[in-house]
Amino acid sequence: MSPRTTGITLLAYAALGALFRWLSLSVPVFKVPFLGGAWLGWILLGICVLTGGWLLWRGQRQWHWSPLTLKQFRRFRDIRRGYVSFLILLALVGVASLDTLIVGKRALMVRYEGKLYFPFVTDVLPATTFGLKDESETDYRELQRQFRESKSANWVLLPLVPYDAKLDTPEIIEEVVIRDGLAYRASESKPFDGRAYTLFRDNPQQKRQEWVYRHGLRQGEMRGWDANNEQVEKATFEKGRRISYTDYTDGKAAALESQAADTMLTVVYPPSPPSLTHRHFLGTTSIGGDVLAILFGGWQQAIIAAILFVTFVFVVGVAAGGLLGYFGGTTDIIGMRLIEIWSVLPFLFIVMIVSSIVSPNLFLLVVIIALFSWMGTTIYIRTAALKEKARDYVASARLLGASTGRIIFKHILPNSIAILVTLAPFEVSAIITSLAALDYLGFGLPPEEPSWGRLLHEGTEDFNYPWIVSSAFFAMTMVLVLVTFVGEAVREAFDPKKFTTYK
Repeated sequence: MSPRTTGITLLAYAALGALFRWLSLSVPVFKVPFLGGAWLGWILLGICVLTGGWLLWRGQRQWHWSPLTLKQFRRFRDIRRGYVSFLILLALVGVASLDTLIVGKRALMVRYEGKLYFPFVTDVLPATTFGLKDESETDYRELQRQFRESKSANWVLLPLVPYDAKLDTPEIIEEVVIRDGLAYRASESKPFDGRAYTLFRDNPQQKRQEWVYRHGLRQGEMRGWDANNEQVEKATFEKGRRISYTDYTDGKAAALESQAADTMLTVVYPPSPPSLTHRHFLGTTSIGGDVLAILFGGWQQAIIAAILFVTFVFVVGVAAGGLLGYFGGTTDIIGMRLIEIWSVLPFLFIVMIVSSIVSPNLFLLVVIIALFSWMGTTIYIRTAALKEKARDYVASARLLGASTGRIIFKHILPNSIAILVTLAPFEVSAIITSLAALDYLGFGLPPEEPSWGRLLHEGTEDFNYPWIVSSAFFAMTMVLVLVTFVGEAVREAFDPKKFTTYK
């Protein structure tokens, strides 16, 4: 594929993605940029437009690779472990882009009374569309069961995994009671583990507060809402004691206590082992999520995060490193001192502060992580620029009257930027592990978002359900090993010592 063809493809993808979003159509592949949120989706489409426009404007009809670059590509292909890992990763990215064609609660196709419906790309279809009395969104698993039992000509085609990545299991609501200072489910005699919540007395459809219980005691995060479903408070508990509290309304949240119902409820989701009958191929979690669906959603989040993270880190790193390396002197000294100061700031504390103020989304987390990760790339590019500016071709460019900008962006950086190829796989590995670690510690994405780190946390808290921790551990290990193999192969293939003889 030529540069111009690549540019046209990126522009077409961005245009179709924006069109489908404007028409409220959830078309697989084109909806992937928006999986992390609306703002994040528009930013990713903007990156596609900028990249495609630049390739179309400046691109050539064909890629013109130097003999050395072709030799490096051939060497990478000859390193079988890295090359096969690269192909597997590409296949996994392709599978993730199919989205609701593989994993999702909405049916791919419904035939009802001689008409065909495609719920997975359209707006929410109420159950009344298919002859049911409920005005809420159709439960397509239940609809399929009813069609089969009635033995009618109507049918429902569901995805391979007919569950959403965001907590999608039929609810069983049960009361939680406090006895001797410990919480118990009304039907059990052992202390309660799970989430419990209260509702507004005058609005029984709206949650007032929600807690996490471990061994009958409050443990972890508490969240509170007002009658308009706006989050008004947040707290953290440890073994039943409240250790932190944030009121987003300057003290008004306490006035809502009297409006809460006296009964505390929980949605019962007993973890179930892998089942082909119910199509829970890797089982379920303790709060009802299908493990395979959560792994799939977590992988989609990881792909989006990796694209954003690598773009941000490389753009900032190349710009800052190139300027420091080329100008040197006072600019270099001041810049390096600022980098040293910035690098010692407590990353985890800042994430904790941000998490206590707002509920972080994927874009915000990636930005925070990137703000503390660009220094390494900057130092590498700075070193390469220091070396390149002493070359004869730079001196020749100066003698010919080339401007400083042209020397930096046309000569020095293009000859220094090859180092980014070897850094990219390890940056991808870094963002995946960072997001998983933050979710594991409870400072990452909201609880309803799919997360590998939260799966690991839940699995390690109770080893009675080994399918939870083993699935998350295997998925993370497999992806990180594949990325590491690709990184090692790229580093070996692009090592200049393989193709250069020093005298």
